[in-house]
Amino acid sequence: MCSTHFNLGNYLFPLVFFIFILSACSKESPEIENASAHWISSSQLLWYTQADADQFALIYSRNAELDLSAGNQNADGRILLSREGELDAETANKYRHIQDWPVFSLSAGSEEIYDAITGQLVAVALDASGNVIEATRVQFPGVIDELFAFEGMLGPIYDGNTLHLRLWAPTAQNVELVLYSNQKEEVSRVEADRFDASTGVWHFSGPVSEWDRAFYRFNMTVFHHENSQINTYEVTDPYSVSLSTDSYYSQFANIAGDPELKPDGWDSIRKQLPRPTDITLYEVHVRDFSALDESVEEQDRGTFMAFTYNGRNSRALSNGMAHLKALRDAGLTHIHLLPVFDITTVIENRENRIDIADPYSKICEEMANSEELKPYCERFGDMPIIEAFEQLAAENPVTKSIQLPYSLRGRYNSLAFMDGFNWGYDPFHFNAIEGSYSTDPEGVQRIIEFREMVKALHEIGFKVVVDVVYNHTSAHGLTRRSVLDRVVPGYYQRYDVFSGNIETSTCCPNTASEHFMMERLLIDSVVFWAKHYKIDSFRFDLMGHHSLETMKRLQDELELLTLEEHGVDGANIYIYGEGWNFGEVADNRIFDQATQFMTNGTGIGNFNDRKRDGIRGRNFTDSGRFQGFTSGQFLFPNEDAGDDADAQRRELLSQGDRIRVGLAGNMRAYRYQNSSGDIVTGFNDMIGFTDMPQETINYIDKHDNETLWDNTQTKLPLDMSTEDRVRVHMLSLAMINFGQGVPFHQMGSDILRSKSLDRNSFDSGDWFNRVDFTMQTHNWGKGLPPAWDNRDRWEQQEVFLKNELSLPAEEHMRLAHEIFKDQLRIRYSTGLLRLLDPEDVMKRVAFHNTGPDQVPGLIVMSVSDGRCAGRELDSRYNGLVIIFNAALESQNFSTGIEGLRLHHIQQNGADEIVKGTVVSSQGDVTIPALTAAVLVQPRQGRQGAFVCNEL
Repeated sequence: MCSTHFNLGNYLFPLVFFIFILSACSKESPEIENASAHWISSSQLLWYTQADADQFALIYSRNAELDLSAGNQNADGRILLSREGELDAETANKYRHIQDWPVFSLSAGSEEIYDAITGQLVAVALDASGNVIEATRVQFPGVIDELFAFEGMLGPIYDGNTLHLRLWAPTAQNVELVLYSNQKEEVSRVEADRFDASTGVWHFSGPVSEWDRAFYRFNMTVFHHENSQINTYEVTDPYSVSLSTDSYYSQFANIAGDPELKPDGWDSIRKQLPRPTDITLYEVHVRDFSALDESVEEQDRGTFMAFTYNGRNSRALSNGMAHLKALRDAGLTHIHLLPVFDITTVIENRENRIDIADPYSKICEEMANSEELKPYCERFGDMPIIEAFEQLAAENPVTKSIQLPYSLRGRYNSLAFMDGFNWGYDPFHFNAIEGSYSTDPEGVQRIIEFREMVKALHEIGFKVVVDVVYNHTSAHGLTRRSVLDRVVPGYYQRYDVFSGNIETSTCCPNTASEHFMMERLLIDSVVFWAKHYKIDSFRFDLMGHHSLETMKRLQDELELLTLEEHGVDGANIYIYGEGWNFGEVADNRIFDQATQFMTNGTGIGNFNDRKRDGIRGRNFTDSGRFQGFTSGQFLFPNEDAGDDADAQRRELLSQGDRIRVGLAGNMRAYRYQNSSGDIVTGFNDMIGFTDMPQETINYIDKHDNETLWDNTQTKLPLDMSTEDRVRVHMLSLAMINFGQGVPFHQMGSDILRSKSLDRNSFDSGDWFNRVDFTMQTHNWGKGLPPAWDNRDRWEQQEVFLKNELSLPAEEHMRLAHEIFKDQLRIRYSTGLLRLLDPEDVMKRVAFHNTGPDQVPGLIVMSVSDGRCAGRELDSRYNGLVIIFNAALESQNFSTGIEGLRLHHIQQNGADEIVKGTVVSSQGDVTIPALTAAVLVQPRQGRQGAFVCNEL
């Protein structure tokens, strides 16, 4: 504090001295700027500083009372930094993104480091007088990983009559356990049995008889960088296994040992998992599946229990389960569930929600001051919302009135936030089940019902995939929905290396699985789901934001699970994900990523957007009416395609190359003749990224972006008939089902699913995400989709949604469904379409009609089981020839292969047009328009004679 007393009337100081005094009094304290110091080990720190200082130091205050203007900065301690030293090769690689920053060495014991990280910690540069000339926050995950990495179990641990609870919180000054009654009244506060300073773990224990099923939270005292204070607050357990409604409290539950939490026969379930290339995936959202299915009892709609209507155990077969069962009978193997862990964006208490079956008046009550909604409130009153929407859509297929309550006040203050729908990519508690999908979100019922679902799907032959999201959390900082960042502030999330701002390239606060304990949480969580919920496969959201080594270590941990000891075939649990390369981690900036071109050889699957875009022509959202191989490129240009036929032909042939590589398992080493006439490998032009076919997830639509039906409608000429539109759709799906690799389909693609052109329906409610398995209704033209992510395209969307030729009738949907099942039956009728060995793909799969002079729109693929291929895979056939004709007219092609005939499933199948395929004895084929025909050569009299890939 500067205090100077003088009276100008009595003392005449020189003006210069007066200005000097004023300047000294008004000098501001140095600011703590950014977070550009990284404490990477107990002996080294990296700091992006250009200060010309006489001394550098780490200073800390256990009470968060640092004062940079004070003589000693009011610090409890300081650790001197020496601007010298260099990183060894391993450390330089670990911190590759900042390895060129100045290196500082330091000497500090573990106790001093513990004191530093549990309080306010700042790196300072000082002048010769000890004044601070630069100060920055310190990012410390590196030194925490060195000193406090813990490899034991965390969360609740049942051990006979004792219940142990462990929390990893090395930066906390104190942690208490607070126990609550069922009414959420505080019962007691329990001090930790001990704090292990060598691991950062707080240990609690109590009797199972008193603690089991009790609710609890941790009362923590910890410094948080968001407000630069020592805070005391309560937080739920990051390793929670059960929760109260809306996740306000964690709950103890004996997942492994409590028989009340297990359906009859749960422990006896043993699943032999298929080879990866024997898998076909069907992506299902729990609420979409049954929210509007009247064959399911009302209380079970939109919940896990809807999957128990499987026709067994006195449960009648529901419409949705009948649909799944029909697909399973045709060959479908895996149900991929969008996130089912605890999420933040759906209100679990149904009484506090507005769902589509509720009266329209509930919307009006919530938005009482809305003049825009007033006419609808007067008109619809207590009519169910869904009936009101049906009336509006019937009056006008491009009405804005349906989306209005979803976006009127922005997404977070509208029906979108108040209803029971969200995709669920907003993690809250990674190991707990989402309560909104349970008939009772309070406590353990969600555990029981999730297991009932898994069991019911198992009973009709399905394996279960869960969609996991470890790349981000839904919140950070001091908010209630921030868990990890309140337990160990500054550790679990990824921050900008200079500013210290949270990275949000994923959408939300990114996590940092390059940190040991975040990787531990990820691996622990996946193993937990595999062991205790019998999950057979895991799909990783934005997998490219995790390191390749993390994913490989996960595989190693899963392999330790055995049928004999754990009831789980861990070695065959299939891992796949989104290996997109973007954000702050892009191009292996921070670590070697688990991206498409990095995971080859691991067996991990990646979504194949190259084949997808070749088939359907990229997303309408991104590329407008740009057409794909099946949607008219060059062959039947749409109204906006332009007049450059040569460019369109080149693009069509290029798309064909991407599709061919995709059909061959998207293998890097696969050799073929490209559209320029060159003999190249799949890696050419960055198409192929796999070393084995199981590493490609062949898909054409999923929950993101427009559905296949919707996207295709924007590409096709406006006057194309509905029948031809259906054939384009089914030809596109055939390129997925008849290729090497792992097919993936969005629920409802087999019945022409539409979301009324919504390109991002994550929060668009039951209306836009509706699926009708009875096929009595279709969701095309159900109003313009919500404004928040579609408004810029409304004008174009209106044109498409008004086109009645894009609205299929029941017979179109039923035909599509039957053809889809025929495609599955063909896939599972022969091992030649499910090759596992990459050498088999290299030798057996060949393409005809290639090079610059190819017949446009015709892809001809053969798969050999002849002598040149080695061992026999199909005792009936020497091989297959599959011809895809994307043209609007029939086309002729000479295969040169004698004795071909149409596959018996297509001969007797639902598609009458494919039956018109004509094959001569010499292998000359005439294939109808917009058709995929599968031809076989029976072995009779031709043992071993079939073409192989000789490139």
